[in-house]
Amino acid sequence: MTPRRRRSRRATTPCSTTTAQQRPAQRAEPVQRRVLARSLEPLPDESLPGFLLRLAYRLHRSPARVAQLCGIETNGQRRLAADYLLELPPDRAVEFARVTGLSLPEVQGLGLRRYTETFPLLLTMRGSTSRQSASRQGMFGSASQFYESNWAVNLSSRFCSQCLAGDGSASQEAYGGPWVLRWHLPVVFACTVHQQLLHSRCASCRSGLAHSYQGRATLITQPGSTHILHPLQCRNLVAEQDAGNTRPRPCSARLDRAEARNPATLTADDHERLMELQRRLDARLSFCPAKIEEKQSSRDPSFQKLVHIAQLIKLSWPAGGSLVPSDSLASLIDNHAGSLHAELRKPHARSSSRFSLLWAAPDDSGQCGALLLTAEAALSAADSPAQLRALIRPMARFALEHAPASACRSFFSRPGFSPALARAMVRRSHGFYAAGPWEYANLRVASRDCHFTAEEVPSHLPQSWYDAYFTDFADHVPGVNLYTVRHLRRAASLKLVEMARGGSWVECAQALDIPQSRARSALSKLRQQFGESDLWTRFQECTEQLARHLDGSPRRINYASRRRTLADWQMPRSDWSALIEGLPQARRLTARYGTTLGTVLAWTDATQSDYLLCPLLQNLRSAGADPSYLIDELSLSFTSVNQRGSRLELLRRIRDYATSIGTGCPEAPERSSISNTCAAENMRAPHTHTNT
Repeated sequence: MTPRRRRSRRATTPCSTTTAQQRPAQRAEPVQRRVLARSLEPLPDESLPGFLLRLAYRLHRSPARVAQLCGIETNGQRRLAADYLLELPPDRAVEFARVTGLSLPEVQGLGLRRYTETFPLLLTMRGSTSRQSASRQGMFGSASQFYESNWAVNLSSRFCSQCLAGDGSASQEAYGGPWVLRWHLPVVFACTVHQQLLHSRCASCRSGLAHSYQGRATLITQPGSTHILHPLQCRNLVAEQDAGNTRPRPCSARLDRAEARNPATLTADDHERLMELQRRLDARLSFCPAKIEEKQSSRDPSFQKLVHIAQLIKLSWPAGGSLVPSDSLASLIDNHAGSLHAELRKPHARSSSRFSLLWAAPDDSGQCGALLLTAEAALSAADSPAQLRALIRPMARFALEHAPASACRSFFSRPGFSPALARAMVRRSHGFYAAGPWEYANLRVASRDCHFTAEEVPSHLPQSWYDAYFTDFADHVPGVNLYTVRHLRRAASLKLVEMARGGSWVECAQALDIPQSRARSALSKLRQQFGESDLWTRFQECTEQLARHLDGSPRRINYASRRRTLADWQMPRSDWSALIEGLPQARRLTARYGTTLGTVLAWTDATQSDYLLCPLLQNLRSAGADPSYLIDELSLSFTSVNQRGSRLELLRRIRDYATSIGTGCPEAPERSSISNTCAAENMRAPHTHTNT
């Protein structure tokens, strides 16, 4: 590329000071900056800091002064805000384009915003749209997102010395090759063109290239320095060697002359592994709108998954050592993670700033590549959720047992884990997510991808579902009895809710309107009967088969809506009279229970709940009445050996009646002796509908 000359100077206007003097103070106009007499064409994939360095060298001005001339704030020429690495604000981008003679797309191409569709981690930065950063804003968005965003960008750019040397053209011979924009992405650690790992430090002063100013990040080190440095010279300050002069000076070493050096322990095979990984990552970073959907549907793990696994490997090191493809790569990770954990074990080192190093990408390119390669290998090796859990859960358990508690809280309580990764890390106890106070609720996501919802799960597994999926299983349970069947039906409903919406068994019981004490009792009794056998695993397999059946069911009932609608309902006396008409015990049942027996029976059938949880029974207890005789009668009705004769006929009629309540049909089934008026019209609350 050749230097860009101005077409004319007719766009030049008087300086802002003169304009302000000529106009009243109350009518101050926006600053109109001079158009630069000389500019440059942006190089392919060049970053904003790199462009400013080249333009400043051509104009013999400091980068801060050039940034000021182009409309970028420099805090008194002391720093350039790191946010500009993502993109310039729209008004400043327009001004930058006007002053430099670039087009607006060329200016926008200098920022990392161009990678947000293929590298979503950039969306966590300040100024980006993100679901967690709606209120608190910091340098990289809200505090809860800080750890994720540490892998969004490297403010201190890595570099390939041969790329910086340029392509031999006159412009690049004079001003150097491009400071490539994607070198600021932590997942870019190698140059596949020159087959070498990127440098992360100046070979002369042994420091990174971006140093903060008074604790605040800046895009260019010493942007206001009066030393006119070449764009490829190191700008870090070093102390003078002369004893009589302690004033620091720029390092000034040429970065394009740094020799390519691989870690001493890295073998040729591992070097090729890292190059292949970088090629795969580069292909995914390449923006192509037509292929975005194809990339998302591929089996390649997302960047967010890779980052989370890499951070978990660091947090749990050396528990993940067996996942590393080779010993030489393991030594690279150990050099990085091992030294971090050694520091964290010191009492004075347990600070938030120290913990942040656990989440940030390693500065060293070889160490960063080794972590990403190990994370990709772990995700690629898992063909099923069970295999992924077998690889990931040991690392999570080791971290919780050995890493500092505050570091574990920072990692495991963060939002944004994929459902598959959360399921692999969460602790389980006897077939369910653990519900202890030290568990991390954000990991208790839905334990599978379901087509049904938690609202479509009855609180007491219907008898037909139990017979189809759990009868054979119950035959292998030691000491099975009628109470075991009840406990299994309740536990299966809890498990289905966990599958559909996640949460501990306590939260699942709340979703089903089951008292926590009853849910705990059922699970406790089953734990005693299952013992240390594999029955919990087989129980989950049976529930999984039932869940697949529900996934494929074309019509599902919203049982939660039925429970809400029927909470205060009581059967009208006319409906009860129609139900028991012609039954031998009609007079006795009515005289002793009124309509309460019919209310509980119909509620139980319509909601598929345990009759003991009927709101009417709870209301009777609250009113001081003793429902024990009613409960005894209900118990006889729901005991299979007693379901015969008139009791069986009553249950059949109740079933038809409950169906009319649930579906809201215009009239009752013809085979019933109920009057043709729909029972739902006599309810105190409107009937529910059936979900499809």
